[in-house]
Amino acid sequence: MNKVSKLKDRLIDNLLDDLNNPEKCTPGLYQVVRGVITDNNGEISPSDMADEVMEDLGKVDPPFKFGT
Repeated sequence: MNKVSKLKDRLIDNLLDDLNNPEKCTPGLYQVVRGVITDNNGEISPSDMADEVMEDLGKVDPPFKFGT
């Protein structure tokens, strides 16, 4: 595993941890997560990640409301 791969893995792990932390879970964090997903879209297989992402999203209770 090269250094860039290690860095990406650590970044993603920390972002997932921050999503579960009410003090760090902000609209800005969601923008960063969206950017990481967009930047790595070619590496993401929806069928491989769908269950994991849905499980993680089910655990997140954002301390703010999205615009309706």
